[in-house]
Amino acid sequence: MTRRERLAINPLSFLLEGSGLDLSPERLHASFADIARAGYTAVHADVPPGMTAREYGELLASHGLRPAPGYYGGFFDQRDARDDTVEGARRHAAATAELGVDTMFIAQHMCEERRARPAIGVELSDERIAIMADGLELAAQAARAEGVTAALHPHVGSWIEIEAEVRAVLARTQGGELMFGPDTGHLAFAGMDPGQLVADYRDRVAAIHLKDLDTAAAGRVLAEGTSYFDATRTDRIWAEPGAGALDLAGVLHALPEDFDGWYVVEVDLPKHGTPFDSAVLSRENLLALPYFTEDAR
Repeated sequence: MTRRERLAINPLSFLLEGSGLDLSPERLHASFADIARAGYTAVHADVPPGMTAREYGELLASHGLRPAPGYYGGFFDQRDARDDTVEGARRHAAATAELGVDTMFIAQHMCEERRARPAIGVELSDERIAIMADGLELAAQAARAEGVTAALHPHVGSWIEIEAEVRAVLARTQGGELMFGPDTGHLAFAGMDPGQLVADYRDRVAAIHLKDLDTAAAGRVLAEGTSYFDATRTDRIWAEPGAGALDLAGVLHALPEDFDGWYVVEVDLPKHGTPFDSAVLSRENLLALPYFTEDAR
């Protein structure tokens, strides 16, 4: 597949309802119809409760869409829950493989301490980092047994949030099965240079989330101690790729020249217009970059 063909979208903004997701068949059908109409051919895919992987794949196909890497979150900081968390990752990987996808994002669940004070690394703990890294590596090994690569997805509001934590987890798992699945927006909001992180771990990047950041809004959030919920819902710090301040072209060019992973657009809530408008703008902005226009593979 060409790079353009590996550009997918997370349907999050189409499915958010209040503080949760509406995963009813009716909402999924309407969302996928809009996503296809916006020009996408692939969707960040997580099998909804009550639906089999086969049924979900058929639903996507009915709209001309293919599955792209989805997301598994767990409490990797809880050593006594490790067996269940790893088994959950294995089951997610099995469903991912059944969909015909060979990569998944994997993350530490968010926590109340960092939801309340996001992006600054409150209550940093080297011991917790080691516990999470070991659990994530075990989960990655379980995913690999199902034929799926698990890629670490750092997330603001979780215990893997700031640069020291990201680098420590990747260092402790170096040489193992855990790969890297960065999100440009989350890295930048937590004070990192996404292009530098991608360059430093370019050989471990298996897939990438592309979102932009309203740095002025993010600066206000940090200065005022705003919660993650308000930062994303009220202040709308996330922006469509190309509609914020990040150097996404630089991030993309930091990837290996032969990178064959997925590029997943993710904007939790639209910065501009409706979810459909946001999806169109994101796709148009990215496909206008030389990284995609010059792709002749």
